[in-house]
Amino acid sequence: MPFEEILRDVNKGVRVAYVALDEGTALGFASAYVLQSVQTFFLEYLAIDERHRGGGIGGELWYHICTDAQRHRGVAAVVLEVEDPDEPDIDPGTAVTRRRRICFYENRGARRLPITDFRVPLLQGDGEQPMLLMWAAAARPDLPTGNELTDLVRALYEEGYDLPPDHPLVVATSGK
Repeated sequence: MPFEEILRDVNKGVRVAYVALDEGTALGFASAYVLQSVQTFFLEYLAIDERHRGGGIGGELWYHICTDAQRHRGVAAVVLEVEDPDEPDIDPGTAVTRRRRICFYENRGARRLPITDFRVPLLQGDGEQPMLLMWAAAARPDLPTGNELTDLVRALYEEGYDLPPDHPLVVATSGK
């Protein structure tokens, strides 16, 4: 997503942006917004400048996101997408990076959701990208199951990616 679009939505109050600064220099950035139909915070981005990774900045941003979701947004949880380290045909270095990313979130309380074959539409061009979903509790500690899980995935597609209800990804989720 173009950064200008994120900033526009932040200014409109649609998205929330988090920036880790050190003497005016941005070291990290995150953006999120509430999926209204399921009252869940959707973490779109969390990125730390590579020179500053491993120094606690990502953990601090994560803490602020979860605190914001819990105290100020009144949502049940934070949901996020991560790339699958077991995706076929990726190089070993990429798989290691993806595993580290998942461990980062798991070490901070996030858990993988039991969704298989979750795919997101590419924001630029045609096609889809396989992803894994993770969940971190805010006000509700239990992972969603059954219809709640289906509703969450549908909300990601319809509210997160602006897909119409008749889009193949939405239809496959709802089983209709």
